[in-house]
Amino acid sequence: MDFLQSFVVNSPYLAYLVLFGGMFIEGETFFLAAAIFALEGYMSWRWILVVSFAGVIIGDVAWYYLGRLTKDTKWGTWLANKYKNYQGWVSENFTDRYFQLAFFSKFLYYVNRLTPLLAGWEKLDFWKFLKIHLVAGFAWVAVMFIVGKFFGFVIDAIGIKVVFGRLYWIFAIIAVLVVVGEYFLRKLFIKKIRK
Repeated sequence: MDFLQSFVVNSPYLAYLVLFGGMFIEGETFFLAAAIFALEGYMSWRWILVVSFAGVIIGDVAWYYLGRLTKDTKWGTWLANKYKNYQGWVSENFTDRYFQLAFFSKFLYYVNRLTPLLAGWEKLDFWKFLKIHLVAGFAWVAVMFIVGKFFGFVIDAIGIKVVFGRLYWIFAIIAVLVVVGEYFLRKLFIKKIRK
């Protein structure tokens, strides 16, 4: 039994806490890692879904308040000056299209953190923000659950012992695939914004 497998088996509550914290950083990698352990019964799908959803929503609220609290600081002023070319687009489109931005940005790593930060920055009504992110968060968890189940079929085909024997490499490959995929999606997203 390797370190990660031993950690999840011997400290299940800590494993869920790590999953919760992972939603603030890189949700996809942490979710798919938890899915591997759920396949073998070391973690519960129900708790993975609940903890992931809570982490996504609380993470979004944290990013929202970070944006709201930093706007009038020295750092906020520096950031506003650095990106002043985009301020017109944000002012014209951000509030009116926020639902679409929040929903699609859930699946784009870099934009995912930026969207709630900008919502706080632009002082979007918190309750509107929360309703939108509850829907977007639910959609993200549902999609990740489907991806996790499909991931399970792939792992069953390969063999769980092979997967656990190469767990570190698998996590690294997942992280690279997620980051590279999201990089290209972000480029496409930014190209659409500039039009």
